[in-house]
Amino acid sequence: MKKIKCGVIGAGRVGMMHISNLIQMSEVQIVAAADLFIDNAKAELGQMGINHTYQDYHELLVNDDIEAIFVFTSTDTHEEIVIAAVRAGKHIFCEKPLSMDLNEEASIKVLEEVKKHGVKLQIGFNRRIDQQFRNIYEQVRAGKIGDPQIVKITSRDPDLLPYDLIKRIGGLLFDFTMHDFDMARYMMGSNITEVYAKGGTLIDPKLQEIGDVDTLAIVLQFENGAFALIDNSRRAVYGYDQRVEVFGTEGMLKAENVNQSTVEHYTSSSTNLKKPLPIFNERYRDAYMEETRFFVRALLDGTPLLATGEDVIMAQRAAVAAQRSLETGEPVKVDPVLPSI
Repeated sequence: MKKIKCGVIGAGRVGMMHISNLIQMSEVQIVAAADLFIDNAKAELGQMGINHTYQDYHELLVNDDIEAIFVFTSTDTHEEIVIAAVRAGKHIFCEKPLSMDLNEEASIKVLEEVKKHGVKLQIGFNRRIDQQFRNIYEQVRAGKIGDPQIVKITSRDPDLLPYDLIKRIGGLLFDFTMHDFDMARYMMGSNITEVYAKGGTLIDPKLQEIGDVDTLAIVLQFENGAFALIDNSRRAVYGYDQRVEVFGTEGMLKAENVNQSTVEHYTSSSTNLKKPLPIFNERYRDAYMEETRFFVRALLDGTPLLATGEDVIMAQRAAVAAQRSLETGEPVKVDPVLPSI
């Protein structure tokens, strides 16, 4: 069996989760890993059989044996690293988004470099391959609910993140809601044309000091005239809250929370059930594995990528529009035409 020889850039909490998944895949061989704070991860990486490690990711990129790069660094480094990897002739899997910049020109330049060098770029929109959400997507595409008219998405984190991390990963819109913009477009099968966002700091007013919010309500409109409703919160005291509903002309499809147990206890006085899973890496454990497997299959067999650079541009446009809507209090138009690369 052919193996894809790869390098990993980013060995923090999320990076180590992905590395643990990758070493279980028979089609993948991790040749080396790089991280600015690599000394913190060397021992654990060594236990996984990854002994070639670097503080400077450029040293990893010059290894001709490496065919593909997995980028698991903070959002503020994505564009720089992806361009360097592309110019080194590597295929790239990169966590979303490509950029937090309100101007998409830099991200467009990344996609131009990808095309110029003939490499593949997959973006980490892992929720597309979550078993529940994928089931809804396939049934919508099969016409099981007629024409979709409304997508409803609830995404709520279990608790606040550190301020310094929020600044590096892009705030609520560019880190968290980015998944929801992509999921809404994915489920509807139509591009976003308008965003109206209302947000505030109902949990932690100090977030205003770094220009972020902790509570969001968003309305999207699509090219086909349909709508999406998104609600976000940084603190759900009962656990990680992830739900999707698609309503159409002939019915509805709905995915509820994934709980710690399916057992429910009914008595004459109450009904008890387990809380939702506590955090993202538990809720989407299988999806994280499958999104990387999609990428590897695309390299080995030429199958389509799960999410492309164009997909992330469209989600970023929605995030930029939402930011402007928060600032102006007005709906903001979004260009629904995919960038011509």
